[in-house]
Amino acid sequence: MALRKTTTVEKLETALAALRSRHSTLNERKAEAQSAFDRAKADQQRFFLDADINDIGTITRLENALGAATLRLSSLSDACAALAAQIVDVEQKIATETEREEREAAAKEITAMASALQGGLESLLRELRSLGESFVAFEHLTAETFRFGHFLRKTAGEIEVAAGITPPLLRGLAGAVERGEAQIPRRPRPAEKTG
Repeated sequence: MALRKTTTVEKLETALAALRSRHSTLNERKAEAQSAFDRAKADQQRFFLDADINDIGTITRLENALGAATLRLSSLSDACAALAAQIVDVEQKIATETEREEREAAAKEITAMASALQGGLESLLRELRSLGESFVAFEHLTAETFRFGHFLRKTAGEIEVAAGITPPLLRGLAGAVERGEAQIPRRPRPAEKTG
């Protein structure tokens, strides 16, 4: 059974796509900020190793550049981490909602099967009882007609038991599947032809 996405899942997937796009853009900017930080740190290091360490103006400019690069890198790192957490949260919401929808659809399908089975068994039971009653009039004539009449009544009794057990059992399974207390039954795959 193919499941059509609901508006809820579609909205969550749209939000997820927007978050991933923003995360990707911020990661690119974070990489640029990392490069700017590395350059600012290298410039400061070169200055301290090679230039006039009494040039307070240049030291201040390099410190400001490194401080700004550090702040930008830190801010972008924090934003990327926050977006990553939001992405995980939305992915979990999508998985939860998708599973809920699958469970609901499976429960409806099982309930429909139970109703169809119950209707079929009740119809079959009526037919068997009717046929069995028609045999009463002449089952005394031969051993075969007696055995067949007995077979019909016995079969009707077994179908009555099955009708009282199987549909309610399936309805119980449907409820358990919907509540998450039972796994969603999976249809067996058709056997592949060999040879």
